[in-house]
Amino acid sequence: MNNEELVQIYQNGNNKALEELIVSNKRIIYKIANKYNGINRELELDDLIQEGVLGLIASAKKYKFDIEKKAKFITYAVYYIDRYIHRSVNGGSSKEIGNNKLYSSCTSLNIPMGEEGETRELGEFIEDIDYGYENIEEKLFLKNLRKELEELMQTNNTLEQREILKLKYGWNSKPMTLNDIADIFSITRDKVRNIEYMALRKLRNSSWAMNHIKEFAELGYIDKFYLDIFRDWGIDV
Repeated sequence: MNNEELVQIYQNGNNKALEELIVSNKRIIYKIANKYNGINRELELDDLIQEGVLGLIASAKKYKFDIEKKAKFITYAVYYIDRYIHRSVNGGSSKEIGNNKLYSSCTSLNIPMGEEGETRELGEFIEDIDYGYENIEEKLFLKNLRKELEELMQTNNTLEQREILKLKYGWNSKPMTLNDIADIFSITRDKVRNIEYMALRKLRNSSWAMNHIKEFAELGYIDKFYLDIFRDWGIDV
């Protein structure tokens, strides 16, 4: 059975289907957990995997079948798996994570994000990163830039596009290869590249990019994530 069938059976009260779902996706959980391994020295890889399993369970409970043009379950699951592991690395509890709602519009591939409070809710998923700069003004600039890019992705990209960009460019941890991302989403490497291209094109064509991208590039306040994206947007930095 595929993921969607297992989730539906589980939601109908069959816990054995959940066990099968976890086993079927353990390789994906491992890949996502491994990219966080070593960031928090108090957590072993097994701890991260366990958090990933909790994320998968949460996604199985919350996945909705009655939404038109809903995302595939694995796209929804990757969001939760990554969210749970990321929060644990940063000291968050599973209870805290589970109490946060993921709005139903996140399961649609076509509905823009940022409506009815999604921007605030999904923004909580991305924790601020301390880039280690001694210059406070520069740190504040990067913090604001990260926030603006997060809001830009929520407004212009689908859930699948956002997750692929975050995995590819190491938004929360280590960057992943196209092959690893393709393996997670059970699609081809070329498909991942096409989704990445479409996502970046949407960002590049946004009014935010038109108004600020050259300014940000000229200032030089860009870490690796922004540097890669700016290069992909055709801006020489």
